[in-house]
Amino acid sequence: MKTLIAFILGLLALPALFALAGVLGWLPSNATTNPPGWESSFGMKALDASLEKRSDKLSNPIDEKDAAALAAGKKIYADNCAGCHGGAKGPSSFGSGFYPRVPQFFQDGADVDPREAYAAIHDGIRYSGMPAWQSQLNDKQMWQVANFVARIRAPNGKKMDMDRD
Repeated sequence: MKTLIAFILGLLALPALFALAGVLGWLPSNATTNPPGWESSFGMKALDASLEKRSDKLSNPIDEKDAAALAAGKKIYADNCAGCHGGAKGPSSFGSGFYPRVPQFFQDGADVDPREAYAAIHDGIRYSGMPAWQSQLNDKQMWQVANFVARIRAPNGKKMDMDRD
């Protein structure tokens, strides 16, 4: 019984110490350093799982290969997204000031399918600076940009050129 109690107290001690360090201000809160590897890894896994779950029942009403819709999505991206996520002219210097760093799609690609991109665009991403666009864009526009974002990295691994595609 003593072993079980010690085990439970041991399990509770680490989160309690972490919470105490946070409330006492011992954990960094600045946005000027890069997140440690464990934080980035955990954060990306949690975000991937959340986007997968949020997009599970969504159905894309726009053909993902519709050239006119992709062109419209490209324009919406250039007007609203490239300032943080980068574009044909390179990564965004503005996006590097966020913590965690804003994904630079034209540099690293976008590892999302259109439904996941739509979920992120529609409802935003908590604690990241990514706003919910549902009050600025209509559903059609959000799907157009979601289709475009999902295609930024082609299946062959080559990055999509915003000026050509």
